[in-house]
Formats: sequence, structure tokens, C-alpha cells
Amino acid sequence: MRASNDELTVVACHAMGTRFEMVGHGADPGRIRAALEAAAQEILEIHRRLSAFDPGSDITEINEQAAQRPVRVDPRTLALLLRCRALWTRTDGAFDVAVGGLMRRWGFRGEPPVTGEDSPRYGMDALTLNADASTVQWTRPGVELDLGAIAKGHALDEAAAILRECGVSSALLHGGTSSVLALGRDPGGLPWRVAVRDPRSPDDALAVVDLTDQALGVSAPHGRQVLADGREMGHIMDPRSGRPSAGLRLAAVSCPSAEEADALSTAVQILGPPFADRLSSQGYRVWVAEA
Repeated sequence: MRASNDELTVVACHAMGTRFEMVGHGADPGRIRAALEAAAQEILEIHRRLSAFDPGSDITEINEQAAQRPVRVDPRTLALLLRCRALWTRTDGAFDVAVGGLMRRWGFRGEPPVTGEDSPRYGMDALTLNADASTVQWTRPGVELDLGAIAKGHALDEAAAILRECGVSSALLHGGTSSVLALGRDPGGLPWRVAVRDPRSPDDALAVVDLTDQALGVSAPHGRQVLADGREMGHIMDPRSGRPSAGLRLAAVSCPSAEEADALSTAVQILGPPFADRLSSQGYRVWVAEA
């Protein structure tokens, strides 16, 4: 973590395989720094609970044990999974966090792709969630969770909640630049301004987005790719086909929640312009770039 000058205070941490940065502004830089550092600690704690690569996380225990028995998890993890299920239903199954087996099969878990075998088992319909007991269980073996499409946004929402509790009213947070959340306005009293870069031409912006108490989620297959079946494939899984998505080259969604923006941008990436139009009709701001 690090901090900068009196006008803008910057705190950063590494979690979920990427760099999180938070910029805060206020009359008392010391108080702002303390709030940002508390928010960074919350992001690190969320990483420890939700990482599919951490041996002690809730997600790892679910993946390893929940096919044999109900696994008790932190109530916050259970609440997030319930929201993931609601988003799965809302997106007609396009947003699905039970695609860990697909991620493994296509080489996104550090192993070579295995494309000649039968399709792995996957799908949110295999997950039984007991809110009263705070337990999770699979109804069939071989299914794994991967929260990569929502965890960063979720972490930003929780970090922002801490900043609000600490009285911070002007801040910009991002996780790996693909998940962004703005509190209030920038030091000049204007909306925080964020550029959405074109994956094919990083020096060009597909859109310039003004954010005031809003989040932005960007989903694109570039950045994490593997060579399989003789071609490069991106890391966004299409649950309808069991293969990496061949949809848009980029999708972005803006709304008050970073968690929701991340999930819905993934769904737009998979479902394309018709779903983007549906969200636009519901008041979301949506940007798409055709492949």
C-alpha cells in the first residue's frame, strides 16, 4: 500500500490476481488515508474468502467438499452466492459462477487445455444454498465455483461502504481497471471521468464515461487468453455452449453497484446487443464493441 500528496491520497493493494487502487480527496489527508487503508484491508479479506486458488477460502472448500456434504461458509459468502443466483436467473443463465470446471478445462487454471474429453459438469442449477444454516452443497459432483466475473466488483462495493462509514465523500476505486466505482465527485466538483479503451487500439477510447456515485464494469476476452483448437480463446465462458465466448470484443455497463455492473457486463459480452438493449431500456448505461 502507498499514499501520495495532501490533495489526493492514493492507497493500493494486490488481490484477486490484480492491482486495486483507491484515490480519495478531502480536507484531512490523514483521515482519508486511514479510511482508504481500512478499505484495502477489506479487499484483502474478501480475497481470502473468495479466491478459488487460496487453500483456506470458502470457495476452495466448496469446490473440494460440497459434493460430499453441506459446507458451512461465512454468511457474507452465502449472501453473495444468493445474489449470484438471482443474477444467473435474471440473465437467462449467461452470468454463471459455477463455471470453474470450464475454466480448468480450457486452461485458465494454470493447466494445459483439455479439449478432447467430455464436457465438465457446470452450472448454477447444481448449487443448493441454505440461507438459514449458511451452507452450500452441490447436487452433482465435478462442479466448481469461479467468482472471477463478480469478485472485484463485490470487493469495490464493500470497500466503498467502509469509505462512506468513515465520512469519505470523494473517491475513485478500481480493480485491474476493468471494475471501477466512483464516490461523489472529483476534487474539482465534476464527475469522475473514466475512459473505456479499445482492446484493438489501447491508445483509443471507445467511450468516455462520467461517474458520480456510479460504477462501471468492463468485460472483454482479451488479457487472459489460451491457445486451444488451433486459435486463441478468451477467458469468458459461455455457459450455453461450454466454450469460451465468441461474442463481443468488449461490453461495459454502468450502474450504482460495481458487483452488478461486473456481472451484467459479462452477460452482455455473452448475449450481445439484444441483452444490451434490454438493460438500456431499464435505465442502465451500456456500451458494446462488436468482435
